[in-house]
Amino acid sequence: MDRFARVLQLSNDPSPGYNIEQTAKISPETRKYIELPYVVKGMDVSFSGLLTYIENEVRVKLEKGEVTRGDLCYSLQETVFAMLVEITERAMAHTNADTVRNVHVGYIYSGCIVYVCKVYVCIVYLYSPIYL
Repeated sequence: MDRFARVLQLSNDPSPGYNIEQTAKISPETRKYIELPYVVKGMDVSFSGLLTYIENEVRVKLEKGEVTRGDLCYSLQETVFAMLVEITERAMAHTNADTVRNVHVGYIYSGCIVYVCKVYVCIVYLYSPIYL
């Protein structure tokens, strides 16, 4: 996330992840989802291709004005969260888990985890933003 934020010249204050989430919220009615590399194999995820793809391919589109920083942040966030939710769901199914502890404060990811927990009828413990 730090390197992605630097590529887009987003601030590190208060954190790159927070600023990516806030940038992704800009203009929800006009934002576009950009398909990014999605690599999940079993319980393993690979993020290495995401940043390389963004640096090499999408930067050109950003400079041409075909996409916005908000589009990139939204697409990265949705892709990464989908990968993480997929392996969380797989782990829940294989272990018959009755609880999930979530350490991410973001509302979108937390919402996805809550939905998965409703499907599997388990309790989810969310990290409170007051502890930031």
